[in-house]
Amino acid sequence: MKKILLSIASMAFIVGVNAQVQITPIKETPHQEPKSKEIILPPKDEFKMTQKAFEKLGWVNTLSYLSNLMGENQVAQFNQSLTGMTLLPDTCLTVYAKDIFSPGLIGMGFVLDPYSPVFSDDFTSGIFPTPPEFTYNYRLDTIMFQGLYYLGNKEYDASSPDTLRIYLTSVAPYRGERDHYLTVYMGGDRDTSYLIPKISVTGANQTKGATIVPTSPNTVCIDYILQEEDTVYKWDSAGQSWMRWTNFEIPLTYDGVTQNGFEVPYGDALSIMIHFIPGYDYELGDTLYWGEVVGDEWADGYPLRVNNQFSLRYGTLKDVNNEFADPIGYNTPTGLYRQHRYQMFEGESAFLNEYYYPMPNSLALIWFALSVDEDEGGVIDVQVMEANDIVSKIYPNPAKDNVIIDLKSSERATIKLYNILGQEVKSTSSDNMQTIMNVSDLNAGIYIVKID
Repeated sequence: MKKILLSIASMAFIVGVNAQVQITPIKETPHQEPKSKEIILPPKDEFKMTQKAFEKLGWVNTLSYLSNLMGENQVAQFNQSLTGMTLLPDTCLTVYAKDIFSPGLIGMGFVLDPYSPVFSDDFTSGIFPTPPEFTYNYRLDTIMFQGLYYLGNKEYDASSPDTLRIYLTSVAPYRGERDHYLTVYMGGDRDTSYLIPKISVTGANQTKGATIVPTSPNTVCIDYILQEEDTVYKWDSAGQSWMRWTNFEIPLTYDGVTQNGFEVPYGDALSIMIHFIPGYDYELGDTLYWGEVVGDEWADGYPLRVNNQFSLRYGTLKDVNNEFADPIGYNTPTGLYRQHRYQMFEGESAFLNEYYYPMPNSLALIWFALSVDEDEGGVIDVQVMEANDIVSKIYPNPAKDNVIIDLKSSERATIKLYNILGQEVKSTSSDNMQTIMNVSDLNAGIYIVKID
């Protein structure tokens, strides 16, 4: 389990234990499409919020939580890396390009934790107060993301349009209600864990028509009908082509799915997953696009778009591991692979058939318009927050001179204290069920307690 967030005060402690599940990074990491020879134009739409909010907080995007963790050079590198991730429908349409890259994902999304302390430059509070401080319910009023909607040979069909299917769900990590999520760490890296919501897959044995739905009861599905004006791939009379990223802005009152936006209880993290559902008929193995590749670019005249497709804008960083990790919260990029769709995870990884997959190396650009009602909220009882199999209790919290850690076992444990910068400041080993650590020489602030 990742942590128990106990208090925020003059000296506070976050308990991190390595009881979460270990997973191996998936081998079929989606690669970027080869570079296109089309002229790429920037989006022309201004950001706007089209729905009345409680108290508008403005836009929060999927890069916001990294603003205090990434340097300017990394931000610039990310912006230069932006490209499109092809979203496959719920069955595998294929791409032919000399088999040099994976075609895409079944879905791509993000888990937003607005309570994570990474949002403040001193790491003391999130967008909303971090539990167990009194904190608020919040509401997602509008979502926005950038994408490319390509038309294939079939052109746009208003009688059977293509759809973006968006699942919004919330889970309760600060309450430790683990029925609908799991925390995992990647490979041998135990410094950061990732929150992945639980899903239910129906129709995995069918060629097409499967559904992948979060199990949390606080879940809504929004079907955004793609319009002809959403298309981005254009040709001029001379045969030259260009494309423009489109801002897809969807108020949460869209099509009457929710009356006032998506309500999220205090202490819950918010998950979004975006899928592309074709309106045209297709069979397993039909082609989305194909083309010759020269180096890292498409050859002249390619790719040839056979069927309509949608690509979500995302970015990466090179030569960095887990670059989009939130070390003290639950912000997590997520994705769905064909292994989820066809329930192909096996052995020790079989549990992943029931959870989104963390993608700490691929970050989709998604914006959230949040609002908050500060009269609605509460305090999460310390005793019910992220209960785990190792730590029984840590107190007093906040502490001044000593901190007492009660364990649930007399097995030898290594206890380490880190400051918010990840620097180890104290450590001890103990085979007692109660350990007392002197912290009187530490400066005021937040500290992470790691227990192995």
